[in-house]
Amino acid sequence: MEKKVKIIFAGGGTGGHLFPAVAMAEEFRKRHPRSEIFFVGTRRGLESEVIPQRGFKLYQIKIVGIKRKLDLKLALFPFYVLLSLLQSHQILKGISPDLVVGTGGDVSFPVVLLASLKSIPSLIQEQNSYPGISTRILSLWVDRVCLAYPESVVFFILKRKLKVVGNPVREDIVGGGKYSSKRDFNLDPDKKTVFVLGGSQGSKAINGALLDALDFLNKEKDIQILWQTGKSDYPRIKKLAEKHKAEVSVFPFIQDMSSAYQISDLLVSRAGALSLAEILFWGKPALLVPYPYAAGDHQRHNAESLKKKGAAEIIFQKDLNGKSLFKRITQLLKDENKLKKMAEASKELSQPQATSYLVDEMESLLFKRGA
Repeated sequence: MEKKVKIIFAGGGTGGHLFPAVAMAEEFRKRHPRSEIFFVGTRRGLESEVIPQRGFKLYQIKIVGIKRKLDLKLALFPFYVLLSLLQSHQILKGISPDLVVGTGGDVSFPVVLLASLKSIPSLIQEQNSYPGISTRILSLWVDRVCLAYPESVVFFILKRKLKVVGNPVREDIVGGGKYSSKRDFNLDPDKKTVFVLGGSQGSKAINGALLDALDFLNKEKDIQILWQTGKSDYPRIKKLAEKHKAEVSVFPFIQDMSSAYQISDLLVSRAGALSLAEILFWGKPALLVPYPYAAGDHQRHNAESLKKKGAAEIIFQKDLNGKSLFKRITQLLKDENKLKKMAEASKELSQPQATSYLVDEMESLLFKRGA
C-alpha cells in the first residue's frame, strides 16, 4: 500500500470492547507502519486512559446507552443520539478514513452507521456468542461482520457478510510473561493453583463467595489461590485473607496476565468475551460465573457455548456462595482426567490467529477500495 491509509476504530467503554480493537490496531500498524490509526470513544470509558498510552489518537463523543429504568438520561436519549451523529460526522469529515472498524459499546453505533451511509468501507467485530442489537442492526449496512463464535451466525440475515474468525487476543497476553515460576507470585510451586479473577475491575460477587470459602480452602493443604480482586476491593480482601491465613496471594490487578494464566491449574472467572479468549488461548479449564446483568445475558450464552464443548463448567451467580464455590473447585481439581479433557477442549477452541485473520479482512476491504 503506497498510500498512507487511515483507519478509525470505534468501540470501548469496557475492556471487552476496547482491547480487541487495540489488538487489531497494533497488528495493522505492524504490517503498515505508515498507516494513520485513530480511535473514537468516550471520556468516561476505559479508552480515555488506554488509547493515549498505546500511542494512538483518541477522539471523544458524547453518547448514552438505552436505559432500562426511567431517569433523566432516558428523556435526553434522543438528544444524545443526534449529538453523537453530529460529532461522528465531524470526525469522519475531518479524517476521511479509508476504513472504519466497530468493536461494540455505545460509541460504535453512530460512527459505523454514518461510515456505512457515506460508503466508507466498514467492518464490525462481535466478541460474544449472542450478538448485541447494535451489531445486528449494523450488519445490514456494513461490508463485513466478523464473529467469534459459529453459533452467532443464526442471528444474522445477510450470511454472505459473515466471517467466523474468533476473538483477537492482546499481544501482551500472547507474548508470554516475565515470571517463570509460581514463586514469583508468592505461591508454592508444588501446590495446585486456582486463578480467580472477575475482569479488570474485579467482581464483588466472586470476591464475596471466595472470602466465605477461605475457611474451607484453608483445610485443603494442596490448593492455593492467585486472586485478582480489582482495586476497590483489594484493601479489605488483603486484610481478611491474611486473617484467615489461607494459601492466598492477593493482587489488585495483575499486569503480567500471561504468566498468571501459565502457572494456573484452574480459572474462576466471569464469562466476558475478552477473558474467555485469553483462557482459551492458554488452553486452561475454567469454572465460569456469568455476570447476570450483561446486555442480552450474553455472558451466559458465552459460558454455555464453552460448557457445551467441554472446555468449562458453570456456576450461576444465584447459586454462588462460599460452600458451593469451594465444592466446585475441589471437585474439579481432584478429577485429573476431567481437568485434562477440559484443557484439551479449551485449546482446541482457541483461535490464536484471530487477530491476523481480522487484519486480513481489513486489508481485503481496503484493496477493494483501492487504498
